[in-house]
Amino acid sequence: MGRADSYLDAYIERVRSAFMGLDDETAHTVASALLGFKFGLYGNVVAKAEAALTRLEGETVPGAGALKTALQVLRQRARDLKASVLVSTGLPPFSEGARQYLAITLPPGEIEDEATFTLDNALLLLYAVGAVASPDDEQALDEHRGLPLQVLSSYKKQLRL
Repeated sequence: MGRADSYLDAYIERVRSAFMGLDDETAHTVASALLGFKFGLYGNVVAKAEAALTRLEGETVPGAGALKTALQVLRQRARDLKASVLVSTGLPPFSEGARQYLAITLPPGEIEDEATFTLDNALLLLYAVGAVASPDDEQALDEHRGLPLQVLSSYKKQLRL
């Protein structure tokens, strides 16, 4: 997983400046939503995502729009999983302006499943934001680094990892 590790570290550094100014409480809520998702606590994820979205109202960090979309994607997927919906449809798309904050950008012809691709980018962005802006969650996120690495490894052919 060495190349995926390097890719993840480079991605976190690439988005660092866009999210460094996020307040600690919002960043902690973002990290909590992501970790809750990993543990299957979908009701908690919905609540944390909604709390983070409320806190992001009027937020001026450069990547706020992309972060809001990532939280909306996570919230919808958590709602669907809580309701035993196997495949989420109609996940909110990332805007063209948000693409600069995504870990994986592929030409449309290389995207096998749009919903999975959107969710994967949301998970990676939420992990990066937590890693950059929530010092209180650094250890927990580091312990669960396997989640973003697993996501990245599923794109190793396209990313040449």
